[in-house]
Amino acid sequence: MDWSLFPFTTRWEKEGLQIGGCQISDLVKIHGTPLYLYDAATLRGHIQRLRQLVHEYYPGDAVVTYAAKAYFAPALARRLAAWGIGVDVVSQGELQVALKAGFSPSVIHLHGNNKSEDEIATALEVGIQAIVVDSLDELEWVEQMAQNRRCRAHIWLRITPGIAAHTHPHIQTAHTQSKFGLYLDTGEALEAIRKARASHWLHLRGLHTHLGSQIFEVEPYREAIEALFALAEQANFVPEEFSPGGGWGVRYRSDDPPDDPLPWIRVVGESVEQACEQRHWPLPRLVIEPGRWLIAQAGVAIYRVGSQKRTVDGVQIIAVDGGMADNPRVALYGARYTAVPLGYENFSGQYHPSRVVGRFCESGDILIETINLPSLRRGDLLAIPVAGAYQLSMASNYNMVGRPAVLWLEEGRVEMLQPREEVLNSSWWNG
Repeated sequence: MDWSLFPFTTRWEKEGLQIGGCQISDLVKIHGTPLYLYDAATLRGHIQRLRQLVHEYYPGDAVVTYAAKAYFAPALARRLAAWGIGVDVVSQGELQVALKAGFSPSVIHLHGNNKSEDEIATALEVGIQAIVVDSLDELEWVEQMAQNRRCRAHIWLRITPGIAAHTHPHIQTAHTQSKFGLYLDTGEALEAIRKARASHWLHLRGLHTHLGSQIFEVEPYREAIEALFALAEQANFVPEEFSPGGGWGVRYRSDDPPDDPLPWIRVVGESVEQACEQRHWPLPRLVIEPGRWLIAQAGVAIYRVGSQKRTVDGVQIIAVDGGMADNPRVALYGARYTAVPLGYENFSGQYHPSRVVGRFCESGDILIETINLPSLRRGDLLAIPVAGAYQLSMASNYNMVGRPAVLWLEEGRVEMLQPREEVLNSSWWNG
């Protein structure tokens, strides 16, 4: 087993698996399953690592930013705010959680391809760092709302440079058919810069692009940065701030490519610096938002084994008590995971081709399509690492099953990030 996929504090002791100084079997006895665990040391370590790399490879001002859509429980948001990082939000809910958690408006960026009137109004009222404008239509709308309120709107423009990064089509976001951003090739990106700069009610602070998710190549970032700075030069616009987007890949299995962000940060830092040197421009404030890389490894999902059977061709089907309702990533875009059965660390017997499936009434409710596992017993526990991003944030109540409990583990202390949801006690059920 590749333990590098698990949180930094993962240990095998004679009593079993420990994370964050806490015994997993004890946590399960108290909180049940499915159970999600977040390791404080891993998340903090990733933030520190990224800050160190940005400082090393970019000589200008810079800020590390968290993508709220990855997972943003209020108790987690308070910790992130206290650690002094920025946050990208995409809804009124995320924006309100960020503000209540203590994030300064000066480090909040509001994204989204179809922002609501309430979202833009709140952003204008509190004065966030940037409303990230996604279209010419939205540019006019934000301008009108700012004029009606007699205030200036601080904005970025999201530029779509027509670059198709090598990743799953559902998580590519900068190609020429993307629903996101102002297209470079049609001329609307240039038009947006000129309109924004001509407006008394808009303060164009910078440019932003986002290529997609799960990207392990650095060249698309270099190409995108060169394209955006060429656009800025054409418009005679010197950006105060620049956000090259995130999407740096994460290892979910042992055979995935390395995910050290050093090559990515080095290329981003060097590319922005070179683009400015060529034009004799001052360095913009660099906003680095890596996406899932900050938090994915910090999370582990714990499931309990239930029913089992064998297919005609001998594949062992292992059903667990969670599935696509708490982790829809496999069903949405073929995400690949691995798993460790707890209590089998010294197992030396036979492993069988297996498939880990969920409990929900869908054939597509599969967590792991192919994995070799021992013959397991009902009640055994399976740990699936790299479960910290884009699972709980996309969770649902499909089949009227409540969302799982979520715990924060830090030096032997346990805090509830999210209680187990009891659907029958929900307000919508009772009317």
